[in-house]
Amino acid sequence: MAEEVKENQCLESGKVVWYAVRTFNCKEKEISQFFTENGLIHFIPMLYKVDKRKTGKSQRVLSPVVHNLLFLQKTLPEKEILKIMSDCNWPVQIFRKVDSNECYEIPNSQMTEFRALCDQNFEDASFIEPEEIEAKVGKKVRIIHGPFTGMTGKLVRFNNKFFFVKSVVGLGVMIHVSRWYCEVEKD
Repeated sequence: MAEEVKENQCLESGKVVWYAVRTFNCKEKEISQFFTENGLIHFIPMLYKVDKRKTGKSQRVLSPVVHNLLFLQKTLPEKEILKIMSDCNWPVQIFRKVDSNECYEIPNSQMTEFRALCDQNFEDASFIEPEEIEAKVGKKVRIIHGPFTGMTGKLVRFNNKFFFVKSVVGLGVMIHVSRWYCEVEKD
């Protein structure tokens, strides 16, 4: 009962959160269509790849950056979202917190930054596994100049260049940035 009250207060207060959703068998596009038909707001990180057709012609095709992952905005109570997801023809599941069975919620501010970095028209982004991010030594920074001003993440050095890294459940996006465009975040 207390969880329902907390959840309703969260929805009424306008506090927007997102869920990371795991899919299987590379059905992101089909599940995206299902979510759209059910009025659920979602996001799939995608980028353009060159695909050679059987005809030998190259064509740019929009493809998921990572298969079996998409993000779903919490616009309804959790129980209603889980009910809708149970009606899906393909298996899907929301990421859960490690120490409990609660759904892992991503704050809207993090998703807004992440979505901006994942813009498919921005060609300087690279996508990496979170384990690679954690393995790299770096400092928590805030970008103070340029189109990504205000974003927070990790500044790492790779091949004598500096990169700004932002990660969200299961996926990290890395962009080349001048270290002079960043300031170290104070803990």
